[in-house]
Amino acid sequence: MDTGMVRRAGRDLALLILALVAIFVVTYEFAFVHEPQLATSLLVYAIDAVFLAVAYVRWRGHGASTGWVDVGRREWPLLLGTVPFDIVLFATDVAPWGISLVLWFRLLRVLRLGTVFALLRRLEHLASTNTAVVRIGRLAIVAAVLLQVLACLWYLIPYVQDFPPDSWAVVEAVDATDPASAFLLAFYWIVTTMTSVGFGDITPLRQEEYAFTIVVMLAGASLFAYVIASGAALIQTLDLSKAAFWNRVDTVESYLRSRRVDPAVGHEVRTYYEYMWERHRGVGERGLLDDLPPSLRLRVLSELTQTLLERVPVFRFCPPALRDELIVSLRPVVFPPATDMVRAGEAGDGIYFIAEGEAQVISPDDGSVQAVLGTGVYFGDLTLILGERRTATVRSVGFTETFRLDATDYERIREAYPELREVMTQASKERSDTMAELILEGVVL
Repeated sequence: MDTGMVRRAGRDLALLILALVAIFVVTYEFAFVHEPQLATSLLVYAIDAVFLAVAYVRWRGHGASTGWVDVGRREWPLLLGTVPFDIVLFATDVAPWGISLVLWFRLLRVLRLGTVFALLRRLEHLASTNTAVVRIGRLAIVAAVLLQVLACLWYLIPYVQDFPPDSWAVVEAVDATDPASAFLLAFYWIVTTMTSVGFGDITPLRQEEYAFTIVVMLAGASLFAYVIASGAALIQTLDLSKAAFWNRVDTVESYLRSRRVDPAVGHEVRTYYEYMWERHRGVGERGLLDDLPPSLRLRVLSELTQTLLERVPVFRFCPPALRDELIVSLRPVVFPPATDMVRAGEAGDGIYFIAEGEAQVISPDDGSVQAVLGTGVYFGDLTLILGERRTATVRSVGFTETFRLDATDYERIREAYPELREVMTQASKERSDTMAELILEGVVL
C-alpha cells in the first residue's frame, strides 16, 4: 500500500470511529439522560463539523486530489444526519414523553450508519491484508449497534409510561439510579437474552415488556446465529492461504520421505518454505500477475523492483520503452543459504540482479572467496555478450532474493531494441568497484 492509500485508509478509519461515537452517544443520551448535556453536545457538534468539512471538500470537487473518501452517492440522508438542526431548539422546553426535543432531532445522527457501511466498503477495498478482517469488523459493528438500540428501547418502555410499579425498571430499582448504571443493566439484559443465556435475574413483568422480549429473542436467535456462522467462516478464511501453503509443504515432505531423500536435504527444503512464508506469505510471484492488464502489471512490477531501478545503472540509462520491457521480463528467484546461484563452466542462462542479500564469488581453483556481491549488483551479462562460459561460481551467503532476465528474453529484447548494447556499454562504466576488479582479473560471470 503506497503512502496515499495509507493516508486514505487512516482518514476512513478516523471517520468511521467518529460516526460510531456519535451514534452511541446520541442514542445513550436520548434513552437514559433525556436532556442535552454540555460535554456530549460539544462532542457531537465537533463530529458534525468534521463531517461537514468532508462534505464541503467533496462539494468543491477536490475529493480525489485530497484523498478524502467518498461516502456514498445517496447524499440527502447523510446530509440530514450531519447538519446540526437541533442547535436552534435549545431555547424550547418541549419534551415529548419527557425527552427534550433537542435530543429527538439529534437522533438524526443515526443516519450515519450509511456512512459507516460506505467507509467499511472503502476500507475493505484499501486493506493491504486479508479483507476478512474488515468483514469481521463489520459484523461486530452491526451486533454492537443493534445491542445498543435494543438496550435503549428496553429502558424506554417503562420510562415513557412513567415507571409503573410492576415494571422491570422499578423492580430492579433502576428508575432512581444514575444513567450509566441503568444503561449497564439494560445492556446486560439485552446481551443475556439475545445470546439465549437468560439468567432470569431480570425478567419482563408487563405485557409490553413480554412483547418486546419476544422480539429480542427472535432477533437474537437470527442475528447471533448469523454472526457466529459468518464470523467462523471469515476467521477460517484468514488462515486459508496459510493452511493451503503448509498442506503443500507437508505433501512435498511426504514425497521426499517416500523417495528416501537425505533428511538433511529435506530440512533445507523445509527451511526454504519457511522463509518463503515469512517473507512472501508463500505466494509465488512467477505468473501471479500475468492476468493483469499490461499497464497495471508494469506499475506493480515497477514498485516491486524499485530498489533495482534506483541502484542498477542499466535501468537509469534505458529509454522508457526499453526499461519497461526489461522490467516486465524479470523473473523473481530466491536462493537458500549456501546455494550455488551459478557455477563455473556453465553457459550463461541470464542476467541476475541481486534485490536483497549477499553472494560470494568462489574461485574454481582453490575455493577461495574472490569477492562479495551485495544488493543492487548484477552479473551474467558478460557471458551473454561475449558468449563465454562462466569462470567462477556465485554462492548465496544467506537467503538471497534476485530478479533474473533469462537469456531468451535478453536476446528477444536485444533484437527489438538495438540500443540495448549501448545501454549495457554505458552501464559497464558505472559498475561497482567489486565487479570492476573481478572483470580486470578476467572473471566472467
